[in-house]
Amino acid sequence: MVVINLGYTAPVNRPGQQPVLTLQQVWEGLQHKMRRADKFVPIITACEVLAEEEPSSPADGGPRAVVTRRVTFQPDTGPWGKSTVVEVCRLYPPCRIDFVQEDGATIGNYVTQGPSGDPADLLMTYVFQWNVPQVAEGSAEAKELEEKYRKVRFVDGLVSRVICCGC
Repeated sequence: MVVINLGYTAPVNRPGQQPVLTLQQVWEGLQHKMRRADKFVPIITACEVLAEEEPSSPADGGPRAVVTRRVTFQPDTGPWGKSTVVEVCRLYPPCRIDFVQEDGATIGNYVTQGPSGDPADLLMTYVFQWNVPQVAEGSAEAKELEEKYRKVRFVDGLVSRVICCGC
């Protein structure tokens, strides 16, 4: 089995971009994306919230909310041939959502302050851990999968959608 770990970071507010998004707007956009992934990710055709809970004591450093959702993909586009995936989404306001799939694959969405300290200097980072049991570690197929997923860029889609929907 191969485990593919990848990350990608890009600025939220690019030079000359209007409007300039705030941390709160990006956080609201991430929550909207969690509930309506089909509005943000072209290969997702449906996103259904199955359950929502608020842990009794988030003060222990755990998530403030936990949302379970079912995501449906276009034919032949889901992870490892699946048409639907159930994910448990853990929210850590105002900057992080972790999506954990049934097979243990994890996707993290993080919005962070950039090095300048300017409130408009925001970075969006996506971190992926995909478990691929049918592919051998170090194989040519594993390298091809890593290259394929390394080319995927998600930040622009989130930012344009946040601007468009006014989150």
